[in-house]
Amino acid sequence: MIDLSAAKVLVLGGSSGIGLAVARGAASLGAQLILLGRSADKLAAAAESVPGATTIPVDMRDERAVAAAITSIGEVDHVVLTAVADELERKAPLVKLTDVQIERSFDKMRGFLNILRHVATKLSGHGSITMLTGVSAIKPGPEFALLAAESASITGLCRGIARDLAPVRANVIMAGVVDTPIHADHRTPIKEWAESNLPLRRFGQPEDIAHAALFLMTNPYVTGQTLIVDGGLTL
Repeated sequence: MIDLSAAKVLVLGGSSGIGLAVARGAASLGAQLILLGRSADKLAAAAESVPGATTIPVDMRDERAVAAAITSIGEVDHVVLTAVADELERKAPLVKLTDVQIERSFDKMRGFLNILRHVATKLSGHGSITMLTGVSAIKPGPEFALLAAESASITGLCRGIARDLAPVRANVIMAGVVDTPIHADHRTPIKEWAESNLPLRRFGQPEDIAHAALFLMTNPYVTGQTLIVDGGLTL
């Protein structure tokens, strides 16, 4: 098991939800955290519960801003990419998808690539990359065709960089329904659905996914894999 004490961990999307849970978990193991996100205010609030965290406001879609942010960070041991880029806004019947929705579906891939191509040369040889995506990649619900394609693209990216950046490890966590701000407007019905329909009868929590991320960061013999953490949704 890899020791995270004194390790430098960069978390994209670290101001809330899964990203913040990962940051808290890594900090509890002694890691030094760098939190990236779009909102300076949200990052500052998040950092209050992550001892010693550094915060850098940046939009992952802005390549120049990302380049400047990564340059300021220096060497990194582990990278966790959790930003969701408002994915549920692209839930729609195929024939009703707009050009804007289709174009925005590339935001997550573009953002992740912006981070990865600048951080790749700064990763230590024993380091890791963990990316978050959704189970729609393998079990899309109604009107989830575009989301399924978007999610599946991240698994392909992972397998490619696991080879290209070896011995740096790269893995994906494929998450099910999780209690994060993306569901804030309809939390109650989703919670009720999860507790009635999922095999594990519970609404996933950010800490469930954070635990998986810490496993992937600290296990030195896992790379190029997709770890499904979904309460049994894909059964």
